[in-house]
Amino acid sequence: MLITIAVMFIVLATFLLIIVNMFSDYTTRRDQDMRIVVTHAKNLIAETEELLLNQNQISYSKTLVLVLHHRIIRALRKIQQSHVENEHNITERIANEEKLIEDLKANYHDDVAFRPPENDTVAMNQLRTIRRLRNILKVEIRQGVPVNPADIQKEDRRLYLLVLKVNISNLVQRVLEMKRLKQLGTCRLLIQKGLDVIHKTNVKDDWIAEKADLLNQLRQGLDAETNRQTTKKEDPKAAEEKKEIDMIFGDKKKW
Repeated sequence: MLITIAVMFIVLATFLLIIVNMFSDYTTRRDQDMRIVVTHAKNLIAETEELLLNQNQISYSKTLVLVLHHRIIRALRKIQQSHVENEHNITERIANEEKLIEDLKANYHDDVAFRPPENDTVAMNQLRTIRRLRNILKVEIRQGVPVNPADIQKEDRRLYLLVLKVNISNLVQRVLEMKRLKQLGTCRLLIQKGLDVIHKTNVKDDWIAEKADLLNQLRQGLDAETNRQTTKKEDPKAAEEKKEIDMIFGDKKKW
């Protein structure tokens, strides 16, 4: 009888130990998962705040700014649900973001005028930022961000045009530089590339149309300069031929 009780006690103790270990493993994995979620959310907030600070680089519409602030709120709520951070601080931050969003809806004025890049480095930074913003818009619309989907689609189109404008602006600067350096062959190739891109996109935009006109004018100028250079090369030969004709058909010298 005692042996039976001892065996049952050992089995029960072993079972309880297994349960305790399983629960410990579960809580450890849960805490690790929560920390991963919190870290990801914090990185998302840091990235979004960095993008909001880049408004001096490219123009941000009201739609874009609202999406970015809603993104911060979504990340804060994930942190709040994890119970890893101080819940009071997170709740306060969420309230501040919500208040800021209401203020943006009422008072934000769009400033979407294109700001041409000053050099290649600025152009690359602008293109990198625009690419990140377009990816965010795609993610947030799938997440159900509380912003009109039609406005988000319109903003994505604007950012697409912004990519085109940055590239064209950068190309025009390079064309002018190649022209200054008298590298006419490279200059002509760049002009043709720019015009091909504009033609293929078939975008109706005043700024792009203006740059297309400029590129056409530059190409016409190159054609005129090439013709002048060709004429200059042919001049010595033409002069020699004229001299020979004059010798044959000109007035004879009197002896």
